[in-house]
Amino acid sequence: MKNVLFIAPTTYKLPLDDNMQKKFEFLSQVCKLNVVAFANEKKEIKLENRDLYFYKKTSNRFINYFKIIFLSLFSISKIIKRKKIEVVSFQDPVSSFLSMFIIKMRHKNIKVIVETHGDFIETLGLEKNLIFPRIYRKLFIKLASYTIKNADIIRAVSSSTEAQVQKMNKTKKIVRFPAWVDFDDFKDIEINRVNTTFQILFIGSVTDRKKPHLIIEAMKLLKKENIELLIVGPMPNAKYLSFLKNLISDHGLEANVKFFGEVDRKEVKSFYSKINLMILPSVSEGLARVIFESQATACPVLVTDAPGMGDIVIDGQTGYVFESNNVESLAKKIQYIEENYDEAMHVGRNAKDFILNNYSAENFKFSFKKIFDTV
Repeated sequence: MKNVLFIAPTTYKLPLDDNMQKKFEFLSQVCKLNVVAFANEKKEIKLENRDLYFYKKTSNRFINYFKIIFLSLFSISKIIKRKKIEVVSFQDPVSSFLSMFIIKMRHKNIKVIVETHGDFIETLGLEKNLIFPRIYRKLFIKLASYTIKNADIIRAVSSSTEAQVQKMNKTKKIVRFPAWVDFDDFKDIEINRVNTTFQILFIGSVTDRKKPHLIIEAMKLLKKENIELLIVGPMPNAKYLSFLKNLISDHGLEANVKFFGEVDRKEVKSFYSKINLMILPSVSEGLARVIFESQATACPVLVTDAPGMGDIVIDGQTGYVFESNNVESLAKKIQYIEENYDEAMHVGRNAKDFILNNYSAENFKFSFKKIFDTV
């Protein structure tokens, strides 16, 4: 097996939950695994065939940038030499620019995989309060173009992320398979979707990219007191959160919308077990994990027609689709699903069968094995 180093801007919570431990265990079955990432504390974890290096992430964005620079210049090179790394995998094309540059300067024989998990150009601008978003966008394009050009292979999680790479570099070799989801964690949870209200779940980052405000606008159009929206997820953009709460107040929907913030995996499963519909109104997605999770519990899903969604959501068969950024289209779909809920439950069961038959942790593992063997 090859010595592989995964470098991710992802922030993990320590101690690692069972889901993340299982992911790393599966990867360690097809490579000698090394991971560099951020966490709530600095810690090294050494287990059989896998070494995990976590660096503490702070709330200050600029301090984190300096940490990335330091890691790229010193720590990562030391790990590469000490562990005799043969393959490096980066989680996105933008944040990996400096590390890619250092590797190409110092370790020219190493093979590089670059992963794309979402819209790596627009996402940050839609989720954070950036002072000069246009400047950031131009910078992201230049950084990503360099990283993609110098990668030996690209791993895309959806058709939309693949298309974004192809737009930048038509000659680059790309393989496509979804992000890690442990369906065993969701497929057998106890389901009870009988509620006094029709409960809609929005789960994800509460930002303009995910657009939960469209659900609020649709609820206003429907004028139904029996519809309740549960908003679950981190709230990184204070300006957007303020806008969302003002919108709820303006429409007189305070009693119909509840915020829960970021919750642990056990609570996530509790939401999936009882809600009637999961809606993801994003205009920009790779292939959201929450769609897979919802489908694995046979929960009906409603998503936009944004690129990538159609990889697993076929309207009327494995979920429902509405026109992106169209409140009227969203409201009509919600009304149809509520009024034809027996059909929606059947669609949910179809989705579960489709997901479990076509995606698995084993597929994830062997897809990476194929990359490691051929890169």
